[in-house]
Amino acid sequence: MFELVIENNGAEYVAFTAEKKREVELVMECHIRSLTDGTAYIREAKPEKAKK
Repeated sequence: MFELVIENNGAEYVAFTAEKKREVELVMECHIRSLTDGTAYIREAKPEKAKK
């Protein structure tokens, strides 16, 4: 599981999550090309535990 994290003015939020790293890379490229504020990076996330 991978997350696209956007960091802006000291705050960060998860903008996108996917199983495949390539999907997250493509979304990150869209963020970069859109000239929006913030730094984008990819991090590996722990898989969510199954809910009962």
